[in-house]
Amino acid sequence: MATMGITYAVEVAWGSSLEGLFRIDVSTIGGTDVISGWPADAGFEDVTDDCTGFATTRGRSDDLGQLLTGTCTITLRDQAGKFNPVNTASSLYPNVKPMRAVRIKATYDGSTYGIFYGFIQSIASQPSPDTAQTVLQCADLFSWLSLRSPTISALGSTNTGAAIKAVLDEISWPGSLRDLDTGDTIDDFSADGSSTSLELIRGLLEAEMGVFYIDGSGIATFDNRNARYASTTSSSTLTGAANTLMQWHSDNDAATIFNAATFQRTGGTAQTATDTDSIDDFGRRDMAAVTSSYVATDAEALSRAQLRVAQFKDPKTPARAQWVSAASTTAAMLAREIGDRVTITETFGNTDAKQYFIEAIDHSNDVWDIGPRHLTGWLLSEVPTVGPFIIDVTGIGEGYIGA
Repeated sequence: MATMGITYAVEVAWGSSLEGLFRIDVSTIGGTDVISGWPADAGFEDVTDDCTGFATTRGRSDDLGQLLTGTCTITLRDQAGKFNPVNTASSLYPNVKPMRAVRIKATYDGSTYGIFYGFIQSIASQPSPDTAQTVLQCADLFSWLSLRSPTISALGSTNTGAAIKAVLDEISWPGSLRDLDTGDTIDDFSADGSSTSLELIRGLLEAEMGVFYIDGSGIATFDNRNARYASTTSSSTLTGAANTLMQWHSDNDAATIFNAATFQRTGGTAQTATDTDSIDDFGRRDMAAVTSSYVATDAEALSRAQLRVAQFKDPKTPARAQWVSAASTTAAMLAREIGDRVTITETFGNTDAKQYFIEAIDHSNDVWDIGPRHLTGWLLSEVPTVGPFIIDVTGIGEGYIGA
């Protein structure tokens, strides 16, 4: 399957089981290489020739929300019932089952990009004399994390990245599919089985103010709160023209403004930060209060409150863009990830070279009204005028300290 110079690979590990992946002589107890032999030995089988289209979505609803489960719909041509779970004559029987690993890759101009990595959630066989097909509904690692409630012994003094690693270790997620920043130092981390893996990670992120997501290649990624500000240059600069930017929508919305925030460490005194100029302009707008056991001092709690206010005290103009594959856009469409900074010039409404962070990404290649062309949608948050102060990155006087 190819689209405008893009070659796709759609693969399913029909014969592999997820349970029992932790194996002696492959995994290291407490190490970073848990089930390091997987998914390389997961037995992926190519179904690209049978694929008539796919659509994926990953990310979050805005720059304040938590990341949501990534999903993918894959449509397979299936005249013979090869992908029908109850067809005993299928060469795949009895392995057409939910929770088989799925991955989609795209190759363009000599480079290969991950589009989606996840697991089959449902298999819908739709036999018909004219358009017999099977539809696979898939979800990424978040769906798995939301179902597991681990017990983890106290780590003692540690950091956010190591705590997330402990959660991923408990579900035996491969070390080869992780990219975790160090993050903040925290006094301790443990789990008693009363919270899901996803709830544990979200609690850590609430204190850290970082982001955790599953990238297009299935890599569980933790970025600390300063990661997206570490470079002031854009990963891609795109200009929307009639043949490349299919849709553009932006809002300057009061809902993006928060000029008062309260953060409290467990057992400490609530710390509140406000911005007087913003309150004078827009009225006081309180962000939901946060209490966390992962902040050690009241001073750190105050710093978190100040950081929240600094990020959200001014109105923003979030946007949604949908790009069509073309010579000027395809590489960026495939390469960009959640958290990347992009500069976009939108010619119709005269949005001139504005910088955004990518908060959500959609991919599809089944757009028959304009022909089979690859579409990529980005949900974008406006880069704040004032960003966090980062040693060796931000110039003196250019922002606040994201301590």
